[in-house]
Amino acid sequence: MNSDKKSSKEVPGLLVVMSDIPADLDQEFNQWYHEEHLAERLALPGFLCARRYRSVGSQPNYMVVYKCETIYALASPQYRKVLDNPTDRTRHILPRMKNVIRAACRETWTSSDAVGGSAIIVQCKAVEGREKDARRFIKEIFAERLKKSGCMVSMSLWESDAEVTDASNSETTKRASPDHYADWVLLVESYDPVRLSLALHGEALQCDSQRDGLLIGSLMRYELMCLYHAPGAKG
Repeated sequence: MNSDKKSSKEVPGLLVVMSDIPADLDQEFNQWYHEEHLAERLALPGFLCARRYRSVGSQPNYMVVYKCETIYALASPQYRKVLDNPTDRTRHILPRMKNVIRAACRETWTSSDAVGGSAIIVQCKAVEGREKDARRFIKEIFAERLKKSGCMVSMSLWESDAEVTDASNSETTKRASPDHYADWVLLVESYDPVRLSLALHGEALQCDSQRDGLLIGSLMRYELMCLYHAPGAKG
């Protein structure tokens, strides 16, 4: 699927949340996600699926990605109602989450619908005024070079929307410190994370922001924990 062929309203939406959690709350945190939180979110209109990841030598320790029909599912009255009326368990968990990175995004391009067992998150952003150059570089050069490594399953470009992120972020008031914000996110999925990590680092070093229009920041490696689909959503 290539999202470039879709109208802006049809482009899938993503909510990406990364966080650390104290060791003494780790078991309770994971039980909360799998016994309550994911089901609550996936019951909302427009939510399609959720993936949870655990970091490998990176921080934040956990990441969850919700995929929606469009980004506007993250600004719906139903979603706002859930955010503004958290359960008792949610009220207990949210203040303990630390180093939170949160962004509502549009999936503006993806090379494939395939899901890899491991993923590397690349935080990046376009040079101001050169968004088209940056997108072209990602699709036509960066992704094509990584394909030659022989271990890339898929690559997706997620472009954040500050307005929707802020509008859907009443949860941050329940945390001890403000959330951080991601600009663009590349999700690169693989079946061989070590090999992909080496290839990614090599390609990142070759990236020239003046030439390519893209600024590459941190690379974080994660392993897939689980994948849930909303009731009635297509797998």
